[in-house]
Amino acid sequence: MSLFSSLQVSSSGMTAQRTRAEMLAENMANAETTRTPEGGGCAT
Repeated sequence: MSLFSSLQVSSSGMTAQRTRAEMLAENMANAETTRTPEGGGCAT
């Protein structure tokens, strides 16, 4: 495996981890949100 393909694999893995971390942060930030996607309140 060449140096550049090794770097490409590493970069791809780091990009995937960054995406996972961003989604986790968004989910934590919205954990207590009660609005529906349409903008209304909680339907309970």
